[in-house]
Amino acid sequence: MKKIVLLVISLFILSGCSNNSNNEVLEKPQITDEQLTSMVINYDMQNESIDLDFLKWIYSEYGTDAINSLQTTLDNNSYNLNVWHELTGSSLTVLLDLYNNNYENMNNVKIIETKGKEVNLSFVGDVSLADNFEIIPKYDERGEGIYGILSEEVVNIMNTADIMIANNEFTISDRGEPMPNKYYTFRANTNRVGIYNEMGVDLVTLANNHVYDFGEDAFLDTLDTLTNNDIPYVGAGRNIDEASRPYYFIANGYKIAFVNATRAEKFILTPEATDTTGGVLRAYDPTRFKEAIKTAKENSDFVIALIHWGKEDSHELEQVQIDTSKEYIDAGADVLIGTHAHTLQGIEFYKNKPIVYNIGDFIFNRESKDTGILNVKIDNEGNFTYSFTPCYQHEEKTSLLSGEDKQRVLNDIRSWSINTTIDDEGNFYQTN
Repeated sequence: MKKIVLLVISLFILSGCSNNSNNEVLEKPQITDEQLTSMVINYDMQNESIDLDFLKWIYSEYGTDAINSLQTTLDNNSYNLNVWHELTGSSLTVLLDLYNNNYENMNNVKIIETKGKEVNLSFVGDVSLADNFEIIPKYDERGEGIYGILSEEVVNIMNTADIMIANNEFTISDRGEPMPNKYYTFRANTNRVGIYNEMGVDLVTLANNHVYDFGEDAFLDTLDTLTNNDIPYVGAGRNIDEASRPYYFIANGYKIAFVNATRAEKFILTPEATDTTGGVLRAYDPTRFKEAIKTAKENSDFVIALIHWGKEDSHELEQVQIDTSKEYIDAGADVLIGTHAHTLQGIEFYKNKPIVYNIGDFIFNRESKDTGILNVKIDNEGNFTYSFTPCYQHEEKTSLLSGEDKQRVLNDIRSWSINTTIDDEGNFYQTN
């Protein structure tokens, strides 16, 4: 009898615990439409276009605590855009995109997993994988794959980056004829595109003076070959909309846009894209590039603008670089990076944002010259840090520099730079 009583009591307790648990769920404080509507009004006062349905979605995805925390920042006037990332792991831009299912309809966006709680971007300058020039014959001759033209240390840095960007200074095709009136024309066979995978390249810039070297068919083959091998590009396209279009990476909950244009030719031969024809995005008149930057900024958290410009083989800046670089920052660029000069140039900060005027050739020809890898890191709070890793191209191979050679390159960049402090490790920031 005692055992039966104990069994009944036990079942009652278990039943009671279960009911209490259910009641706790049912009695959990709920967020009402009235509360959310009040928040919408407050966000409108913050100039944020947030509606009731979006806040309901945030509630369903992230729960009561997230809504209450958002309300607290509005109540105590501590609201800023960083709050969204702190609470959800994604920026407001990314959250709105997810809510609207934007990524399902976009072919110019890629979501990636970062290796840590920061986004590591790396950039290299002019790259030539042309079969009819100087690097690829050595790649074949040495039989070491990528290590025949890049040192192991350099390859490791490139593959460690979350997003690796290179300037594609050639056309990729098995068709076409060299453009007339051009002294240098570069073309790679389509099977060479796999070398980018060895290098760890995630995005290439095409707005330059060699992507159209073998005419329209070869140019279109370049676009197709990159697309078919899942290598995104910016700065060129089958029409002006495509050439102007940003490419976006979603990394650590931030949306980062990349845009690219060129103003590199003394005698302009590379065609500009139009509404109906392919080509590059030009910046001889900066208006269209500024529009591309502005559009990118309106649809992302951060914008990296890349431009092909500058006097070849000269560390001196052209006045147009100094003047229009500020216009591009004002248009919304968070970082501006130049290529084309075939040599390094200085760094300048404007509104606490870096203008890296030229990162030179990276692996381009047989010349011996200084080069390097530009590194941009975005931490979990959306703060930027910058560094430059000196390298050296010699005998058709690019290797890491150290010791006195590394310091020599950093000293040179210091001497060419404006309002920029560069430490002995290559980290740089605006001089107060």
